[in-house]
Amino acid sequence: MEYFRQRFIDELNDEGPVAIRTFEWPSVDVFKAMAPELYEGHFVDWLGATKEAARDRAREFLTENGCLDRFNRLSEQCENQRVMPFVGAGLSRSTGFPLWSDFLLSLTADFAACRADLEAHLAAWRYEEAAQLMRDRMGNDIFDEAVQNTFGHRRKTVAGPIRLLPLKFRRGAITTNFDYVLDKIYDDAGCRFDITLAGANLREASRRIGDHPHCLLRLHGEADTAIGRVLTRDEYEAHYGVEGSYREILRATINATSLLFVGCSLNVDRTIAALAELKAAAAVATPRHYAFLPLAEGLDREARRAELGAADIHPIWYPPENHDQAIEDLLISLIEGGFHE
Repeated sequence: MEYFRQRFIDELNDEGPVAIRTFEWPSVDVFKAMAPELYEGHFVDWLGATKEAARDRAREFLTENGCLDRFNRLSEQCENQRVMPFVGAGLSRSTGFPLWSDFLLSLTADFAACRADLEAHLAAWRYEEAAQLMRDRMGNDIFDEAVQNTFGHRRKTVAGPIRLLPLKFRRGAITTNFDYVLDKIYDDAGCRFDITLAGANLREASRRIGDHPHCLLRLHGEADTAIGRVLTRDEYEAHYGVEGSYREILRATINATSLLFVGCSLNVDRTIAALAELKAAAAVATPRHYAFLPLAEGLDREARRAELGAADIHPIWYPPENHDQAIEDLLISLIEGGFHE
């Protein structure tokens, strides 16, 4: 509720302060002091209208993109607590954390000779190679320091629709992010994760989840330590390669749980490849997964569906013009129970 109340306060204050001679007060403070009962009633009315507007927008673009029935199926599974959010960098961006490409490009401030090669890797979606290039050029200590400085901040204020996740998902989360945004929002919502598993501790995930289902799996590690981190090509090979354990970790995690990818581009992704291998090797049907994805202009939907479908990931398309608004509309619609008549 705090997420919506702050939005309400911000909208009231956008009307400007109340001024008397040389004194000024925020509009919300004047409203609360002069008419507290009206203030609370106005918030309730505003909240209802805001949620209804979000649902109207979501219903419209879901219908237009042919995803309404799929979204309702996802909503049903969420009601049964059979969905775990898989959170990517796109949901931390509103709080001020960079996307991976922006982070890697920022490293060339002191290592400008790498920029051309780095840009070539990024243009071809070779993120592992891009990270490997910078780590090799900078050295482990300098590279690790840059990761920690960028993603290790425990920011006091979290922004964007990621703050809505605890209102719907109370049985854990998975992330490939290094930051601590998920820890913060779940703590603030009064539903702190029972345990957090990262690095070598991920090998215990299947056993620990049974005892503590409300846990956070940091699949690629965390900002404050390089142990268990997955960012460079060598690190991906160590964890996802033939000798790696991440396929088994994913298999155990999704044994009876669907994933909802939010803030993930899912373009060239080892997680997709691992899920596709698990699906192909499974003797029985595996859970279906879903992804909130922007429907970019000119996208070859058939090819994209085939690519994602190999991993049993099914897209819920949203308009790309306003990423945060669309994600918020979808999450509010899930919180409100979907669009079942």
